[in-house]
Amino acid sequence: MVKTLIRGRLLVWSAAAELRTDAALLVEDGAITAVGDEALRRADGATRRLDFPEQVIAPGLIDSHVHLMWSGEPARNGIDPLYAAIGQPPATLTVRTVTNLRAALSRGITTVRDCGGLADVIIPVARAVRDGLLVAPRVVSGGAPITSTGGHCWFLENEADGEDGVRRAVRRTHKAGADFIKVMATGGGTRGTNPRAAQFGPAELEAITHDAHRLGLRASAHAHGTEGIERCVAAGFDGIEHCTWLARDGNGEDYRPATVERIRNRRIFVCKTIAGFERWPLEEIEAAGKRHPGWRKFATFRDMLAAGVTVIAGTDAGITDTNFVDLARTMETMVGLGGMSPAAVLQSASATAAKALALDGAIGTLEAGKRADCILLDDNPLEDVRALRSVRAVIRDGEMVARDGYVLAAPHPRT
Repeated sequence: MVKTLIRGRLLVWSAAAELRTDAALLVEDGAITAVGDEALRRADGATRRLDFPEQVIAPGLIDSHVHLMWSGEPARNGIDPLYAAIGQPPATLTVRTVTNLRAALSRGITTVRDCGGLADVIIPVARAVRDGLLVAPRVVSGGAPITSTGGHCWFLENEADGEDGVRRAVRRTHKAGADFIKVMATGGGTRGTNPRAAQFGPAELEAITHDAHRLGLRASAHAHGTEGIERCVAAGFDGIEHCTWLARDGNGEDYRPATVERIRNRRIFVCKTIAGFERWPLEEIEAAGKRHPGWRKFATFRDMLAAGVTVIAGTDAGITDTNFVDLARTMETMVGLGGMSPAAVLQSASATAAKALALDGAIGTLEAGKRADCILLDDNPLEDVRALRSVRAVIRDGEMVARDGYVLAAPHPRT
């Protein structure tokens, strides 16, 4: 078994802990077996070495909300990426999925959670990554999201209605190999749907979570409107995507502190999603302060954080004007407009995200027993989130898979 010693200038082994100056990781078969001085002591003459004497080692990033099958490009001739994908051959969509994954990998994203695509495209790609056939971030996939007939993303082929219907959809999704259950609890960007209104009744949502939990799967809900958010909290969902508190009557927001308290108390994860058209460079935000055009839009996000809600980072990559390489810009916006500290936002894209994805036993921190997923940075991301703009190298399962923004053709061969 080949040993690899990864050395840097500093080690951010956990965003919630102090830096280590004994910046070393010993890796065997893709897993960290020792950290710091112990790693140095256990290395021997046969140990392969990856030395980065000027760089800071940090955990690989997790983007907790992407749509790998879509392009993330601007709308063309009035057609956005959601509709542009309809009717395309599965092979074309698979190639796009792989291309998007490798783009994310080049910027230090070592894990993604796909929140909606065709099951026959996304799940096989996720398996290929897991089986080592594809150099890419690991994929946690919800397969095709459950939606009502004609509901948001109906074209992803998992429509269901009624308690029996949604139970069958959960079981169908589980059978297809999904890692979690994704539900469109309100309308969204699909024409003819209403983001402010719930798409399922309370009994249907309870049937979904009950069957998902019976099968050992977590359930997360796309929910823009307050009506849908409240129903999902009551139904026992594990996560809420977007959580934008839109009023049912079509007039602004309907933010409810009592519901936020229940979200906190029930430890429901919230993935705000900050897409390309609503994220800015931190310098621009700092210069404008509260006069920034996005300041008011992020008021409920700041309130949820102040109330103690657990937030994870996600981009919604794949939707209009939202690429797969700018998780760092989303994180800058979370600092500048959300008021999060650099350490807190890094944790939302590492340890906390890993917990939300039920992967905290394997990734999220750089500790013995976990997978060796890490990134090499010039500066300390706990002091300035802008350090994530320049990822010098990406290591996935102990192998260097990207360098200076370019994905390597294959990982370093094992000998």
